[in-house]
Amino acid sequence: MTNLGSIKTKLLSVHRYTEPEVERITPKLEEIDRIRNEKRAVILAHYYQIPPIQLIADKAGDSLTLAMAARELGPGDGLVVSSTVYFMAEMVKLLNPDKKVVIPDVAASCSIAEGMNAQTVRRIRETYNDAAIVAYINTTAEVKSEVDAVCTSANAETVIKNIKGNQVIMLPDYFFSKNIFGKLGKALQDRKCLAYRGIERGNIVLENVSNGSEEKISIEEAAKPILPDGTCMVHNKFTPIDIYEYKSRGNIDVVLAHPEVRPSIAALADVVGGTGKMIQYLRTNPQAKKILFITECDMAAPLREAFPERDFFTPCRFCDYMRKNNLDNLLNSLRNEVHEVKLDPKIEAGARRSLERMFELTDGKNPEE
Repeated sequence: MTNLGSIKTKLLSVHRYTEPEVERITPKLEEIDRIRNEKRAVILAHYYQIPPIQLIADKAGDSLTLAMAARELGPGDGLVVSSTVYFMAEMVKLLNPDKKVVIPDVAASCSIAEGMNAQTVRRIRETYNDAAIVAYINTTAEVKSEVDAVCTSANAETVIKNIKGNQVIMLPDYFFSKNIFGKLGKALQDRKCLAYRGIERGNIVLENVSNGSEEKISIEEAAKPILPDGTCMVHNKFTPIDIYEYKSRGNIDVVLAHPEVRPSIAALADVVGGTGKMIQYLRTNPQAKKILFITECDMAAPLREAFPERDFFTPCRFCDYMRKNNLDNLLNSLRNEVHEVKLDPKIEAGARRSLERMFELTDGKNPEE
């Protein structure tokens, strides 16, 4: 059984919940734990979930950590509850086709995923048929089925360096792609690197990151993605002013930023990387006591739990999609096994292939754990 007493203590002392708040949610945590044990269920939660969900989960982590945890599920594990956004729940299902996977709220989408679709990838492929196309993990299973490999914020550099092809195209997150290509720099100097920028005036626009030039491909209106670009609705809101303001107050030892931020913000950060890299950096740099982190606000939960003696600051932007999941609908999906994730058999094999290709290119290891 889960140590609920420890969870209550952490909510009060580390995550700054009030006693009335903890008393109100404790019965829900107890019921989740009871049903989870009855069903031999496994709860996977992203780092951007609210602290109580992270604490009650069997595994909390970033996208790569959850993918690796999903791969390790065995025959003794039953129902899987993916307390994440939908593309991550699809990923869990892809890696566990024989298990029932549910998600607390099917409306938990992602602005990055909504900025790319399979038709757009196919149109790019028609024009660049010899290019290696790498999709960020924040994409639907349908998109994953059309690309050569997937990457996460933790392993993107390794995937890009190891994938074959004189031309490499990254999609859909423009800022993420620019930051990853920029970090690799000279390692890619003999390859043409294109970052998907979005749909502009009826054209797919790719940017050659070496010289900033644009390359356009026409696309029909009906084939366009839901959103005209695939940037993150949370990381998009941060500006360099956020960093300047906190630094002007003094006592900021280090600035951590997620690679989905604008390149102008990445240039001001001391460390740019996924959540795993942020935690690893702090483990190896004990002198950093006052940390400004530029990413989703609930990332404070694993940071404060891992380093309770340090001070963390953030402009605090929340992901509206991630916060659609709560203890009530998590309990509902666990108890009633509703909101099951189902995949189209026509795309399942291709999407699984691109995920497995990611593990092949990185030897299955998380470089930031």
